[in-house]
Amino acid sequence: MNYFDFLIEFLLNPWTIISLLFWFIVGILVILLRNRKESYTLFFPLLILFRTKRLNNIINKIGKKYPKTWRIFWTIGIFVSFGFTIFALWFFFTNLISLIINPTIQNAVAPLIPGVTIDLPIFAYLFIPLLFVITTHELAHGVAATADNVGIESTGVLGAGVFWLIGFGAFVEIDEKKLNSKKYKRATRFRISAAGTYINAITAGVAFLFILITPFFISLSYSQVPQVYGVMEIQEGGYNYGNITAGDRIIAIKNSSQSYTYLDYYDGPSLSDVLNTYSVGDNLTLKIFTSNGVNTEKQILLGPKIPLRYSYINNSAILIDYNYTSNNKINITITEINGIPIDRLAGITFWSFRTNFTLDTITLTSIDGSSYNYNIKDGEPYVGIQSVVTYMYKNDIGKILTNFYPEFISRELFWLFLISFSVTLFNMLPLPIFDGDRMVKELINWVVGENFDQKEEKEDEFRYVKEDNELELSEYRVDEINSIKFIWKESHQEEETKLILGEDNYKLIDKIGDGYKSTISLNLPPGSDIKEGAQIFASYTHWRDSKAQIKKLIINTVRIITLIIVGLNFLISIIKFGLDPLGFL
Repeated sequence: MNYFDFLIEFLLNPWTIISLLFWFIVGILVILLRNRKESYTLFFPLLILFRTKRLNNIINKIGKKYPKTWRIFWTIGIFVSFGFTIFALWFFFTNLISLIINPTIQNAVAPLIPGVTIDLPIFAYLFIPLLFVITTHELAHGVAATADNVGIESTGVLGAGVFWLIGFGAFVEIDEKKLNSKKYKRATRFRISAAGTYINAITAGVAFLFILITPFFISLSYSQVPQVYGVMEIQEGGYNYGNITAGDRIIAIKNSSQSYTYLDYYDGPSLSDVLNTYSVGDNLTLKIFTSNGVNTEKQILLGPKIPLRYSYINNSAILIDYNYTSNNKINITITEINGIPIDRLAGITFWSFRTNFTLDTITLTSIDGSSYNYNIKDGEPYVGIQSVVTYMYKNDIGKILTNFYPEFISRELFWLFLISFSVTLFNMLPLPIFDGDRMVKELINWVVGENFDQKEEKEDEFRYVKEDNELELSEYRVDEINSIKFIWKESHQEEETKLILGEDNYKLIDKIGDGYKSTISLNLPPGSDIKEGAQIFASYTHWRDSKAQIKKLIINTVRIITLIIVGLNFLISIIKFGLDPLGFL
């Protein structure tokens, strides 16, 4: 494939078109919100976040409704989530060993990337479960935060990918600076970090329960019946080509002297169960629901099962080229049937013998004298169709929901379980972008402890906003401010303008309320004409945790080991089984 063909294929890919439409809409929204830049964050083509505070009140009401009950609930989640951290590490480690020693498709680990590892029709089933899992995950963080009186800064929606839209959902932004301060207990941070995973684990459990009980509830309104997808021609061993059509659902079956026997693979009987009660040569009536949505009856003939595909070479010979029983290609030329030479013009054909139900057996003789025998009288009754099990409504409720509903709800529940369980597993890994990293980091901090006995100088950089007169420093235990310097350049000037504030123009305050001063309150001198967006450099001295280095070493070691284990799972899976090990493309 040359570059031009690749470009055309890329542009015509449905997911490319959807992604183009998505980013086009994003562009329009960004233009409309150009004067409210705090309402969105755009890193094209990787990420877009739209923020709002309209949902904050709803989350606050939920979290503050029964705060004590919520705190007990989320505390249980701490232990559940830590359990998944241990399980995730064990799972990926043992799976890696299996991939190295004895790899099977069951060990394959693959990301679900639309257009790369999963195609658009299948991804359509992921839309609702993915949106539900991400939204409830973030909502859980928000409710857990408000139950512990931690403020929510904003909520919103996001889209992420590498131009192609891969992920989407909702998010909740919490005041991380306050949360990590001494104002809140360690248990609060544990509860908030564990909340999302805890809800995802509950979702996985509920989805699994519904997967188990859904077949029973579906069976109340639907039968599982065979749907024809192929009708074998005469030359392929079939007996009813032209009588049955691909797409037909076989609802019931009878002969002329019986009432209908309705089929149901869930409760019984199945099509093969019913056919085994009849004999070769019987003429039966099928009750059919066609692909056009019409109920009708069709007549069929049961013949002996002779699973061979053949074609006429000439008037006196047939070539058998496939055996459906063994699923093998063969090459046998038959010239005699039951000792009689084939004569197509005279009506001495394979079909004439197959439909002569007075015979006990059919003996095929090849051109080299070899014989092959097939039973007729006691042979297995055969229709000559290929079918799959599908659903057919059997009452008005099923008719209203349509025959598509059972498959839809079954797939949605499967993906809800798979996604929620996978998110639970991955999110509790001790890697920087996941909640598991926060919890392990907090655990290490708890076990190793803290010792703020060293002073250290540091400088933070800010951008000047006229409406904001406070600067939140990156450290919590600030001892003193050394200097605050503004630097900007006017449009008509080549040199930078610098302004160093005097001590009476700023004040170090405890805005968080944790007993430590970490926020600078500005009191700019009258008449100061500082340009919007000017750089601010705040130099200060703070108390440093002397145990910070050892804690950093421990958490980074855990992260590196985890990354290697998980990364090798993906790498070996791709090498061994490709990007589509589960057949989603």
